[in-house]
Amino acid sequence: MSPIPIVICGRHPNIGKAAREGIKPEYDVIHINLSVEEATSSIPLLLSSKSPPNSSSNIGSQNYGERPAAIALGGGFNDEMFTEIKGSCGEENMVWVRADTTKTAEMPDINDQEAYGKAMGVRLKKCLDELKVGKEGGTTEGVWFF
Repeated sequence: MSPIPIVICGRHPNIGKAAREGIKPEYDVIHINLSVEEATSSIPLLLSSKSPPNSSSNIGSQNYGERPAAIALGGGFNDEMFTEIKGSCGEENMVWVRADTTKTAEMPDINDQEAYGKAMGVRLKKCLDELKVGKEGGTTEGVWFF
């Protein structure tokens, strides 16, 4: 089975890269958005299986052939930012997963971005697996925290 495509929104590229590696091989992070502005312009295109402009330098895999099965947001995106990003996608059915910022005590120091990103990847993968995202009979819409 080929990897399930997802999109990550994260404020720190090194954390995003480490999280991306941590969810392989089951999931493929096709695009990583580093800002609200980037997310609101790229995610609607990605949901239509289209490549965002200027995507050649994106740190995701850039495998834009399939619609992502989920959008994951790191802890750097607050409720207002999430609402803006989600709102840019209209009424599209999508699984949205958000980092639970109350779980910071169980995480490595954020200054160790590689370790922090790996730990976020473990949490994200567990959540996606539990929801069976991209799998037959799995969750196809809603908002969850990981």
